[in-house]
Amino acid sequence: MLQRVLANLVKTEGVEQAMLLDERGSLLACVGNEGKVPPTESAIQATNIAIELSAALDLGELYEIWCEGDDNHRMMIDIARPGRIVVLTGSNGRLARWRHALDRNRRIIATTPQM
Repeated sequence: MLQRVLANLVKTEGVEQAMLLDERGSLLACVGNEGKVPPTESAIQATNIAIELSAALDLGELYEIWCEGDDNHRMMIDIARPGRIVVLTGSNGRLARWRHALDRNRRIIATTPQM
């Protein structure tokens, strides 16, 4: 089921890779271009920094991170629930559409049992 949800997320304009991580940063599932290594380290690092910053500034819960870089490369990190972190990477897509696609699948992502 998770693979199917992630495969649907990759169909969103600009999304090249979709992955699901647990709270320890372990890769649970990934869909994307064959032979392309998922950027788990950068996603984990960005999430940890954002959580620390949010706590230090007393901003409350962290739910989402949007990153944009060189060559229009983008990463969106969504904390569906503790232990379920969805990461979308790609380029040239609209981040608002990525978010909408995630919102449509949030319940499935958050409730599908871990393998």
